[in-house]
Amino acid sequence: MTTILLVEDNPITCKLVRYTLEKDGYQVIDAPDGATGLALYLERRPSLILLDMLLPDIDGFELFHKLRALPNGSDVPILAFSGILSVHDEARLSEVGFDDVVTKPIEPSRLLQIVKGYLPPVDPAPTPRGDGTVRTLVVADDDAVQRKMVALRLQRAGFKVTTAADGQEALERARELRPYAIVSDVLMPRLDGFGLCMAVRSDPSISQIPIVLISNSYLDSEDKSLARRAGADDMLVRTPELRDVIELLHNKVGTTRVRRSQTATLDPELERERIRRMMNQLERQVAMHAGMSQRCSLLSAELSVLSGISEAVATEHDIEGALHQILASCFDAGGISLGTMYLLDDDKLRGVRFGMMESWSDADVTAFFGHRDLLDAAIASQSLVTVPSEAHPEGEFRTLLDRTGARSLTIAPLGHKGQPLGALVTMSRSLEFQPSDRIAFVAAVAGQISLALALARSFQAKDASERAARANATVLRSILDSMAEGVVVSDEHGAVTHWNQAATSILHVAAEDLRAQVIDRPEFPLARALRGESVDRAEVSLDKTETWLSINARPLGDDQSAHGAVAVFRDVTIERAAQTRMLVSERMASLGTLAAGVGHEINNPLMSVLGNLEMAITDLRRIRHDHAEVDFLELGELLRDGKEAAERVRDIVRDLKLFSRSDEETGGEVDVEHVMESSVRMVWNEIRHRATLVRDYHVTPKVYANESRLGQVFLNLVVNAAQAIPEGRASQNEIRIGIGVAPDGRVRVSVTDTGCGMTPELVAKIFTPFFTTKPIGVGTGLGLAICHQLVVAAGGEITVESTAGVGTTFAVLLPPSHSVERVESVVRPAVRDPRRRKILVIDDELLVATTFRRALGRDHDVTMLTDPRHALRLIEGGERFDLVICDLMMPDMTGMDLHAELVARVPEMARRMVFITGGAFTEQAREFLDTHKNPSLEKPIDLEGLRTFVDARLEAIDADV
Repeated sequence: MTTILLVEDNPITCKLVRYTLEKDGYQVIDAPDGATGLALYLERRPSLILLDMLLPDIDGFELFHKLRALPNGSDVPILAFSGILSVHDEARLSEVGFDDVVTKPIEPSRLLQIVKGYLPPVDPAPTPRGDGTVRTLVVADDDAVQRKMVALRLQRAGFKVTTAADGQEALERARELRPYAIVSDVLMPRLDGFGLCMAVRSDPSISQIPIVLISNSYLDSEDKSLARRAGADDMLVRTPELRDVIELLHNKVGTTRVRRSQTATLDPELERERIRRMMNQLERQVAMHAGMSQRCSLLSAELSVLSGISEAVATEHDIEGALHQILASCFDAGGISLGTMYLLDDDKLRGVRFGMMESWSDADVTAFFGHRDLLDAAIASQSLVTVPSEAHPEGEFRTLLDRTGARSLTIAPLGHKGQPLGALVTMSRSLEFQPSDRIAFVAAVAGQISLALALARSFQAKDASERAARANATVLRSILDSMAEGVVVSDEHGAVTHWNQAATSILHVAAEDLRAQVIDRPEFPLARALRGESVDRAEVSLDKTETWLSINARPLGDDQSAHGAVAVFRDVTIERAAQTRMLVSERMASLGTLAAGVGHEINNPLMSVLGNLEMAITDLRRIRHDHAEVDFLELGELLRDGKEAAERVRDIVRDLKLFSRSDEETGGEVDVEHVMESSVRMVWNEIRHRATLVRDYHVTPKVYANESRLGQVFLNLVVNAAQAIPEGRASQNEIRIGIGVAPDGRVRVSVTDTGCGMTPELVAKIFTPFFTTKPIGVGTGLGLAICHQLVVAAGGEITVESTAGVGTTFAVLLPPSHSVERVESVVRPAVRDPRRRKILVIDDELLVATTFRRALGRDHDVTMLTDPRHALRLIEGGERFDLVICDLMMPDMTGMDLHAELVARVPEMARRMVFITGGAFTEQAREFLDTHKNPSLEKPIDLEGLRTFVDARLEAIDADV
């Protein structure tokens, strides 16, 4: 592969040269300075060097001499790269000996043509045949570059070449050298190719020398005929590789070369034909150059328009005024005397005139001289129109030409990306038809104007958009600064980009610490929004300040990706505390309303307990003192009735405990049927005097909720249903409670009554705080509002349907719990250990402690104490127990205090403790039971269950040991 060394410091030029040459099969190595160029020459030995004249470390002329001084440096062609050259520099280039000059900016095809002239082709020419003799050729061409390229090709083909600048010089060289053949261009000064042939053939000393003419201009058959008559062996088309010429010189010319016996004489007719063909060629060249000159003039005018438009777009605010001035001057340079630029603004067309058109009125310009439809059609279709033309004949548009004073005109539409912008109309008072180059010129200028208008309007739109954006940003900043809520915005990487003063105040952090507070915490709503989640009314606690926030957060972006997130939050600490107090107040109000009914429910079974116990005690006394006979079957029934009544009291107490947890916050899996039954027992005294209770229960999954708050909801709904029905007609009214699964999978709990019902106006207000339909003193107006709030907080929905005079149905819909199904523990009766165990019972209530001792004393050795301090001294003294049953809440020293002392002193006994409680009423007690592994039992406890539990616990302790 042929290697070319490029010494050039301009990276753009390097890229262009490399692309051009490598695409044609050459290998290019480049050097950014002279020192690198010298090193690469020694390393790679290139076949040709392209040398920039201005380098950062050395002058191009000096580098040329250093390259020539290197080994084989004189044999490598060196071409100069240069921009505009002065006369002095041109002289130096010629004097120094550069093989050729490539002028910047580089035209790729021209560069490739020059390079190929100094290098063998990638596909080498056929190897020449030779008989050992040196064959000399005379090459004649008035174009220096073409002369060098032809000479180089022929030298590479095995010939010795001498050159001449025209036919006269070639004739002299032929007489001097007697060459093997002459290769000549046709059109040359002093003596052309035809004249050279005739002169050679008329000279006896050289008449036998073969002559081959080459040309890119003389291509007609008449030209070839004239060449043969003038004495040429052949006339061939000039090609870059000269393959046909080389093949002719090697083969045909060499085999047919004979000495002519007589000298040719000049034929006057031949001379006249030569002159005629030469004049035709000159006229063709003149016409071609005249057309090129005209085209260059049009291109120059087009460049002037483009330059003016570019400057106007960059510097002028009035783009239309600038275009008016540019068009007036540049069209004059293009030979166009008058015209109009029509612009579309809000679907209205207006004209901007230029040139000499003083007689035109604004109305004529706007109406396009009575042919507005022609102009509108050209703009709408974005099609170029010329008048007159085949599609638009002169006769049809004669009035248009007469009124404008023009002989021809062109309508070039203005538009950008399918959007019409107007039209450029140019007219000529001298030309009857618009020539194609003039039409192309107008179309090109129209394209540049379209681009300028589109750019100008884009800049104007951009400026307007930026002004609007700045105004919106100012308004947004004012809004953010005036908001009481905190606002924080982040980008997709989690960097905080916007915030307001309220955000830093509410969060109690500096601006630079916002990210750590709201983004680096994965559970914070803004961090969740960055992951694509939308968060509504999330309540978050700030641990350090005990502040509660209500937060809404949203991702910023489209459906495919998030570009950031925004969070809006406010401090709800005071509201939360007030809400908690309101919930407790409403719960206590509900319990106060039901106090009489609960008292009645307790008094009935309590009377039964007391009566049956009194009769049982009387019978026992008779047995003991009077030795009277007693019906033991009846005595057993008395005791069983008393036990059943006591269990009813126990259930009522448990229900009261469910509704008395004032500050419970935690949730869990809740059985709605169990909670509803507790609520019904609480209000049974309200129900039974007003309506018949109907239960319509179906099997449902558990829901995740707060049991106490859900009980408050059910309690309010059942109480409202009862109070909607007047007393005294229980058999004629009904309260129906339904529990089941809704079609959407949610658990549905409904309470329906046949009471007074409500109008649609009342239904619309029923969940509004402090709104009530009950008499003054009966309702607070908060019950249903709080019910609505509690159900929504649990992720559910509460609805109401009511008809005045018919009844009302409230329905609560709750999502089922999605937690992993728990396996209920089954307490199996323990296998009784034959050994009696030592059990310590501690309770400040002597009756409770005595009951425990009696219940467990048959199977175990039970020690009963009412003071935990006494128990601590006993254990510290060395006494040990298999199990310690201790009350959790005691006046002087609690079970929690005893546990802490035992953990510090006798850890083994602390692990054996079991707590009993009548209800963990304090936050400390609940936290203690949640955080310690010791089991607990709630009072009252049935004695058989107590024995089973104790045996199972002793078995578990033995297994751990």
